[in-house]
Amino acid sequence: MPAKKTFNPFYVLLIPAGLVFAVTAFAYGYMAFQAVNAIRAEAGAHAGHPLFQWLRAHGDAALLIELALLAVLTVAAIATDKLWDRAAKERQGIECEVNRR
Repeated sequence: MPAKKTFNPFYVLLIPAGLVFAVTAFAYGYMAFQAVNAIRAEAGAHAGHPLFQWLRAHGDAALLIELALLAVLTVAAIATDKLWDRAAKERQGIECEVNRR
């Protein structure tokens, strides 16, 4: 019987971390685009929004922290793949021994 694919929790953690990074990056990019096009009247329409105020103050740090978190989670997911596979094979071996008896 082939081994089941193992569950690595680091891959699950990568999904929300990646989504948060993507949202922050798009919002930061949009804010920067508005700043470049500030000459047009409608470009500054959202400048006072709390999200953009927060991004102006903390956007650089937020992006760097989120990027570092993604890097750590990616390395952890790749580094622990063999560990999770080995644990699953051991569990499967124990289950096979129990089923043989």
